[in-house]
Amino acid sequence: MAELAGLPLGTVAGAAARSLALGTAVAAAAGAFGMALAWLTSRTDLPGRRALTGFFSVPYALPPYLLGMAWVVLGNPTVGLLKDWFPSGGIYGLAGMVWVLATVAFAFPFLELRAAFERLDPALEEAARMSGAGPARVFREISLPLLWPSLLNGMVLAFLFSLAAFGVPALIGNPARQYVLTTLIYSQLRVGGMDGLNQGLLLSLILLVMAGAGLALSGWLARQRARRGGTAVSGGKSSRPALVLLGRARVPAAFAAWGFLALAVALPWIALFLSALAPVAGDFRPTAWTLRNLERVLTMADFQEALVNSLLLTLGTATAVVAAGFLLAFLAVRRGSRAASWAITALGAPFSAPGTVVALLLLMGATVAARAGIPVDGPLVLMGAAYALKFAAGAARGIANGFAQVHPSLEEAARISGARTFTLLRTLWFPLLKGTLGAAWLLCALPMLTELTMSVLLTGPGGATLGTVLFQLQEYADQPSAAALAWMLLTVALIVGFATRSREKEA
Repeated sequence: MAELAGLPLGTVAGAAARSLALGTAVAAAAGAFGMALAWLTSRTDLPGRRALTGFFSVPYALPPYLLGMAWVVLGNPTVGLLKDWFPSGGIYGLAGMVWVLATVAFAFPFLELRAAFERLDPALEEAARMSGAGPARVFREISLPLLWPSLLNGMVLAFLFSLAAFGVPALIGNPARQYVLTTLIYSQLRVGGMDGLNQGLLLSLILLVMAGAGLALSGWLARQRARRGGTAVSGGKSSRPALVLLGRARVPAAFAAWGFLALAVALPWIALFLSALAPVAGDFRPTAWTLRNLERVLTMADFQEALVNSLLLTLGTATAVVAAGFLLAFLAVRRGSRAASWAITALGAPFSAPGTVVALLLLMGATVAARAGIPVDGPLVLMGAAYALKFAAGAARGIANGFAQVHPSLEEAARISGARTFTLLRTLWFPLLKGTLGAAWLLCALPMLTELTMSVLLTGPGGATLGTVLFQLQEYADQPSAAALAWMLLTVALIVGFATRSREKEA
């Protein structure tokens, strides 16, 4: 039988095809959800649209594997809280993976399209309405062609996000024996030794090629659209757009929008909360509720070690990443440094690459360094490096946008007064951008605190993190304890997500 990376060729081909199908399906679902919700909150009189805009940004900050655990609690075919609502196989399988990832990934096209709607000249839509076109025709023939690049970019981000996902496929795909490339790579690394590492790297190369193909397709389509003049969405002086009156559809549309939010965020939180209080998996009776699961998790030696490691990694790495991004953005935007601009651009490579690939390249580098007599001091060093590489680009780009939004006359006045570079950074730029810096720090810190994809590959003795401990509890079938820890982490993630949204508004 033909083999690739020590595995039957059919197994590898099946995992690759399933990864591609998963990414494509999630991108399509996320694009549909994101477009509908962006239009409803931007261009209609939907009740509560301002609040919904903020709430729909929160799933962007939620670790998808926590939501995956919640849907396992809901859709387990044996003891699930809502098992009768699911088909015979429960939540397990490709459809379940698509649904869980789409409830997070929709935020990518939603945020892209919300920004595009704000830039779109409303005079174009008004002219079409005055010519007798209805809302559906205006959207189809005016808005959608102009918003296509933003929609495409959001869908590509959703595709890459799904392609790199590990936790959700491991939780929901593995029980149904529906493996994707990330879970197949993990299984190869568990073999151990250089053989497992080499096989994992070869599989990662397939994953990287698929991600590169998605980015290349996005770039090609965007260039084609630009040649036709389809990316110009803003005109000169614009006015506030006239809202589309939903009429009788106003209440059903509001019910659908708030219902989607409840399915994406509230229901998983409730499921984990009830499972955390259950004495055994599947026993959700209020009379049986207990706090023993929470107590057991809080007193576990593994949890305490993981908490310390995760906090140290998060605080140290996020602070270093934001500080470096602050300096790079200052040099690139305010000093015109090409080297700094190139550095920010180069950081986009690990940001776009699947986390599995980043982790495996670091493992290979550590192996080569050890053979050269330069041992790497433990898994926490590798995790810190992986976190920094993965999340530095987002921080640097966000801070660079903050610098670009401030008029240069402020700095010119300070320099005329004799202020030098360090004084400018300390007394002018840091106070002006503290909201942007705080939001960048939170957007880095939250995924670092609960990171799983890279951590599960890089962990070792003394390197437990909250993500790896949670994965081990779920894998060893201690669902009540896993649900207790997942509920605590999801609660923290929701709080930080809302705090990040508030800081972004202030910035």
